[in-house]
Amino acid sequence: MAPLSEKARARLPDSAFAYIDSRGTRRLPINDEAHVRNALSRFNQTRFEDEAARDRARTRLLKAAKKYGIVPIGFMTGQLQSQSRQVAAGKALIELGGLGTPDQLEDRLRTALGDPTLSVLYWSESVAAYLDGKGQPAALPRDGDDRGVTLLRRNRQPMAALVHNRAALKDPELARTVTSVVTLAIENAWMSSEIQARASEVRTLPTGCVTFLFSDIEDSTGLVRRLGERYERLLADVRRLLRATISAAGGREVETRADEMFAVFEQALRGLEAALAIQRAIRARAWPDGLEVRIRIGLHAGRPTLTDTGYMGLAVHTASRICFASHGGQILMSGALREAVRGSEPNGIRFKDLGLHQFHGLPAPEQLFQPVAEDLPSSFPPPRTFFSS
Repeated sequence: MAPLSEKARARLPDSAFAYIDSRGTRRLPINDEAHVRNALSRFNQTRFEDEAARDRARTRLLKAAKKYGIVPIGFMTGQLQSQSRQVAAGKALIELGGLGTPDQLEDRLRTALGDPTLSVLYWSESVAAYLDGKGQPAALPRDGDDRGVTLLRRNRQPMAALVHNRAALKDPELARTVTSVVTLAIENAWMSSEIQARASEVRTLPTGCVTFLFSDIEDSTGLVRRLGERYERLLADVRRLLRATISAAGGREVETRADEMFAVFEQALRGLEAALAIQRAIRARAWPDGLEVRIRIGLHAGRPTLTDTGYMGLAVHTASRICFASHGGQILMSGALREAVRGSEPNGIRFKDLGLHQFHGLPAPEQLFQPVAEDLPSSFPPPRTFFSS
């Protein structure tokens, strides 16, 4: 079959193509017998906008085949098999919601795709390799092998790999369906295990009178605007720094959301020492493009309620409000925390009394203090609160 030149293609009417997408792009020429046969062989490799578009293109193609006396037995068999596999994959989507083990996932996919050798591998960040269902490292097929591989990602990071007979996922539509099915199944399993692990970890958090540390990045939106996709790397670096400092001071990370971090300490002095160490480490670090990264920190001591989902109570809200009131590079602490560290203040640290401040949603004004150190900034605007005295 001689390929169509651009000029010859442009002269053809729309009726000479089996598929025209919503942007007017014309695909699968059917202007003569050779091109009809070619379109029949390439139909399953064509990406359609939706099933309705696929059906319309199939109808036009079959009419063209009839016109040229072509009996497309292989084409029709392939379509029936493809539809059958997609029905099976759709059924698997419903069944996979309750999967509990990697073996069950593999068994269902082997049945749905008719590939008894299919295997599901899971990415391990800690060893930077794909592992099989038993936790053993497994190599992916290389180019030229008789086995194919379909990679799955989660938040742009490796998540899993399907190793299968190359013919099993040759149909693009089927491949997309299966990819969606498996991604959803694994994410559901991960979410369930994360929730269970979270509940178990929460039960080990300290109770009684504890110290809360809340932090966030000042003007994180501006950093996103300047760094673009590189902001994710900066955020990861900030989180690693905070986690290491909090852990070194004997604290526990309670929750992390976006650029915010919530930690708890059994000893008030440890919480204050962690806050000072964070500000020093952030200032000492070189950041991309010479940018200045500044952290706001709020500290408060109180007696919260611990449930399976985490800490609850007025102490949590107070610590969060104090963090919001601070400025980048500043540490603000409540009067309760100032009393908790009285007599055991770190060397070289004094406390600036910032007066009483009323926070939205809290029943009474809070006395705020700012720890002052010679190697840290000490001049800041007034706290960001609604009312002060």
